[in-house]
Amino acid sequence: MPRRVQISVFALLAAFFGAAEARTACASDQVYLYQVEHPTYGNIGTYRNIVAQSGESVDVETQLHVTVKMLGIALFRQDASRLEHWENGRLVSFKGDTDDNGKKILIDGKAQDDAFVILSPLGTFSAPARVHPSNPWARQVLNTDVMMSTKTGRVLNVRVTDTGDADFTFDGQTMKLHQFFIDGEKHQVVWLDRNGTVAAFQTEEDGSRITFVLQREATAAAPPALTPVTLLQANNP
Repeated sequence: MPRRVQISVFALLAAFFGAAEARTACASDQVYLYQVEHPTYGNIGTYRNIVAQSGESVDVETQLHVTVKMLGIALFRQDASRLEHWENGRLVSFKGDTDDNGKKILIDGKAQDDAFVILSPLGTFSAPARVHPSNPWARQVLNTDVMMSTKTGRVLNVRVTDTGDADFTFDGQTMKLHQFFIDGEKHQVVWLDRNGTVAAFQTEEDGSRITFVLQREATAAAPPALTPVTLLQANNP
């Protein structure tokens, strides 16, 4: 990308995010806290979805914090915060702010007519209106064949397969869950419990299967701290 165009893109991103503010959590918000588990490094962080619904309007705030360490030394850190706004089952807007081990990645997306326009460091893209973020906060996110990476803003074609109910064990606890496969450039899995809550999900990063396991589901009693969060990108040793 020519330097002049790069400067213009990042100037627009700065303008978008300079005015952006995180929403204020309410007592009725549902908070889902997940533990992030790496097959080699174990527990490497937390992932939180805060869901606020009013009729057909839904706001989803995501906070993720991950640190990969070896012998007490941090090998990798990533902080990110994201905000989704949905109306009548359609993604209307998305904002993402990621610090990828010191590299800043900003994403801004807005619904426009029959498309969803995404502005990111990769450029400006027009995705179909049915595009959904790759954040599995509810069953409705899986009702698509096009997903947007919440980290990079890339638009990917996917195939979602419902494989039905089976018994799965997470953190020593066996549960009957409903399983969905998401296949595109990489393989992902989402597990829902009998109430439709996302009990766990899994993604592949650099050949490792990273699992997010629900630790706590609650109604927010008070506004949670809105701190920067960390997006996972774990590397194999």
